Amino acid sequence: MPRPAPRFAAALLSTAILATFATSAQAQSGEDRFVLRLSAFNPDADLRFSGDGTVTDGSDSATFDFDQKFKSGRELRPRGSAGFRISDRQAIVGNYYDYRRDETWNYGGTVLDSGTIIPGGEPIEIPGARIDGRIAFNLASLNYEYAVVQTENFEWGLGLGVTWAELEIRADGESVGTNLLDPQSDSVNWKRDGFSPGLHTRLTWKPAERWSVGLEAQYLDTRWGDFLDERGHFERGGLIVEYMVSERVGIHAGYDWFRLKLSDDYRGTARAPDGMDAGPFPYGGKVTGDLNVHGPMAGVTFRF
Repeated sequence: MPRPAPRFAAALLSTAILATFATSAQAQSGEDRFVLRLSAFNPDADLRFSGDGTVTDGSDSATFDFDQKFKSGRELRPRGSAGFRISDRQAIVGNYYDYRRDETWNYGGTVLDSGTIIPGGEPIEIPGARIDGRIAFNLASLNYEYAVVQTENFEWGLGLGVTWAELEIRADGESVGTNLLDPQSDSVNWKRDGFSPGLHTRLTWKPAERWSVGLEAQYLDTRWGDFLDERGHFERGGLIVEYMVSERVGIHAGYDWFRLKLSDDYRGTARAPDGMDAGPFPYGGKVTGDLNVHGPMAGVTFRF
C-alpha cells in the first residue's frame, strides 16, 4: 500500500483551513478566539528494547529472546500549545514538545549456554557494558478540529492534521573484557525526522465559572508518512485543569504522556573466537524499541 505524501496531506489540510476560515470567520466573535499555553514539562522516560531471534550452525538451531529496560531521571523541558477558533465548531489546534536527556546506563552482562548450539560447548560470558547516551525527541503538530458535540459546558472535537517529529539517539559505549573477548568501545549517532498525517481528538468540560478540564489525544502510524522506515506508531494523551485568574490570563496544571514504539527485522552472522573449530552462525529476528515519556506540567494561559 503506497504511503500518502506528507506534502499533499499538508496542502490538503491548509486548503481546508483557509476555505473554512473564509466562509465562517465573520460569524465568530473575537472573544477567546486565540488561546496560548506555555508550560514547564517535567517528564520521566523509559527506553525499552525487546526482541527474539534464531541462531543456527547450519544443521541445529536455537531460539533466544531479550528484554532490557533503561530509565532516565526527570528534567524540566518546554511545552507549548495553541488554539485558534475559526467558528463555533471549528478550530486549529497546535502542540509542541522538546524532550532531551543525557544519561548513563550500565549492563551487568550474562552467561549464554552455547551447548544448545555447539554439542559440548562451554558457557559463554556476555560482557557487561557502560553506555553514555542522549535521547532527544522534538514534536510539533497542527490539527484541524470540528466539534461533533457542543453544549454550553461540554465540547468533543475530532480532527485531522500533520505532525512533524525528530528523533535522535547518541551513544558512546564500552564493554569489559572476558576470557574470550577483549574490551571494546563504539559510538552511535542515529537521527531521523519527517512528517506524517495524524488523528486528533479533544474533550473540554467547564464544571464552573473560570474552571475548565481538558483531555486530548493524538495517534499516527509511521507508515502514513516519511518519518521512519521502521514499523511503529506514536500515541499521545494529555489531561489539563485550568483556572482563569482574570478574563485574559490563567494558570493550568496537568499530566502529559506520549509513546513511540518501533519494530524492525535484523539479521547477521556471528563467528566463533579464534581457536574454536565451529561456525559461522547466521542469526536473525525482530527487535522492538519503546520510548515512553510521561510527567506533570504546569504553566500560564493567555486568551484573546
